[in-house]
Amino acid sequence: MALMIVLRLIHILAGVFWAGSVFFVVRFLLPALRASGPAGGQVMEQIGGKLRYGTAAAGAGLLTILSGLGMYWRDIKLSSGTWASSAPGVTYGIGAIAAIVALIVFATVIRPTGNQLLQLGATIQSSGGPPSSEQASTLGHLQNRMAASSRVGAGFLAIAVVAMAIARYV
Repeated sequence: MALMIVLRLIHILAGVFWAGSVFFVVRFLLPALRASGPAGGQVMEQIGGKLRYGTAAAGAGLLTILSGLGMYWRDIKLSSGTWASSAPGVTYGIGAIAAIVALIVFATVIRPTGNQLLQLGATIQSSGGPPSSEQASTLGHLQNRMAASSRVGAGFLAIAVVAMAIARYV
């Protein structure tokens, strides 16, 4: 029982941070950064570079998924496998798959894109002037990729949150 309490606390606390911060970033921060022009790059450098938001979010996502899988595995083990095919088991499973897909999107698209944006921003800042037309084009492309992939990742994360919220009641 103590293990389940610890796993549940880790799952909920890490999940709240992960989902809440992703939803905030997608809905408010990314649009504000884009509208802020060069000043947005400085804010992104602080959040992504110095404060390491991406590492914190990825760590929270990983903790959320690992603790959730631990609880899922325990329930399967205690029921000799029958729990997994129950309505709650299937719903939790759908939520788990959605969370894993979200983490994969963040790891394979969003994080590398954010790193490219940080590098490009540093290059533009070090030049001391406005971005060249090529840099501006690349910046726009990276910002579009970041926004679109962040919405996709947040969508999968929303599915996971909804599944976790309703699973025990289905």
